[in-house]
Amino acid sequence: MIQRVLIPTDFTVNSLRIVLEYLESSDHQQVELVLACGYNLGESIGMLLGFTLDDHLAEMQKEDFLKGCEIIRSRFEDKIVEMYSDLMISKNKRYVRNYLKGRQLTQIVLPDAFEFKYLGNCFDIVELMNTMEPANVPKIVTVNMGEEKLQAQDTLDSFFFRKEWRFNYE
Repeated sequence: MIQRVLIPTDFTVNSLRIVLEYLESSDHQQVELVLACGYNLGESIGMLLGFTLDDHLAEMQKEDFLKGCEIIRSRFEDKIVEMYSDLMISKNKRYVRNYLKGRQLTQIVLPDAFEFKYLGNCFDIVELMNTMEPANVPKIVTVNMGEEKLQAQDTLDSFFFRKEWRFNYE
């Protein structure tokens, strides 16, 4: 059975470390990864009517983040069935409950310690998930983000120096 897993992100390369820790510590099950960020649309009618997910994601995802996602996909091609980004557009508990249920998520991955660098109208999904009633959320998996991992730089080249990864340059 394929697990559909929500992983919070701020669309920086450093936030992909949560994905790496989850994939390296999980068993050999196949997963569909949903990298989600909280985004507050506000109450402007113009913003609500003109909102398109693709436009906002294209603006928020930088080239290094997308390359990092591709590196992860190629490294874990036997585990990752699908990997895509999404926005959670409200902090309202009813919306969040319906978001989780509608996307048929089976797990939520939360880091034990991580400082997200949210820009603009973004909000913290981790804090939101910790305030939800346990009956309204899928299984929560906590990944250990050790102190040395938190100190790492937010650069794409840091992926090449992870735990015994072997790359073939043929």
